[in-house]
Amino acid sequence: MSDYFYLFSQFLEALPTFLLNGMLATLYWLADSGAALVSVACAAGIAIWMDAGAQNRANFRPARSGRQGQNTSLDARTAQIITGVAVLFWIASQWGMGAPVPWIGAAMWGFGFLVLLLVRQQETTTLWNVKAGILIYALAVLGSRLYLAYTAQLSPEQWAALIGTTESAATVIANTRSNVTTIILWALWLVIPLGYFAMLLQQALLNPWSLVNPLANATEINQRYRTRQ
Repeated sequence: MSDYFYLFSQFLEALPTFLLNGMLATLYWLADSGAALVSVACAAGIAIWMDAGAQNRANFRPARSGRQGQNTSLDARTAQIITGVAVLFWIASQWGMGAPVPWIGAAMWGFGFLVLLLVRQQETTTLWNVKAGILIYALAVLGSRLYLAYTAQLSPEQWAALIGTTESAATVIANTRSNVTTIILWALWLVIPLGYFAMLLQQALLNPWSLVNPLANATEINQRYRTRQ
């Protein structure tokens, strides 16, 4: 009996350490995967709210001869599929990368989600621009990673046949890789993200917001104009 009591007391003494280690491991995992989780959460919000509404409007058939309007294809999920492809492609392209690229992508997803919540007049166009911008950024990230991985495997001897001596080839490889890496960093850290944010901001400010209901979409505004006395 005393042995069981001793083992139980040891377990209670070690329990806080186990719990603390588990909490730290969870925090470390969240820190490493936080950008991906934010991206997936924003993509899920877009798919659930914005894509579903845009898809229903695209499938809606207006009423004729007194009949009620109806959706012609309730099973169509094209908009949501495009969002799923965009987020999966983004997660795959940034997987294993260090900061700040994953967090820049997460900020792009978050900003796109925020713009879609606030800007309703051109929701379909804005929705497409959000996904296209993130897909372009994902392609840029993937292309830069492939380039850096490929050039890292090239040896001066492989370049010597084109350039001349091995020493000259080593110098050219070092300078070229350094210059191209700088261009890649500028593109991934500033140029493409700023272009994306500027595009969505311009989209948000393209048309004046309704003074009565700023969050109303074009259909709701038209319906209000038609039904007011």
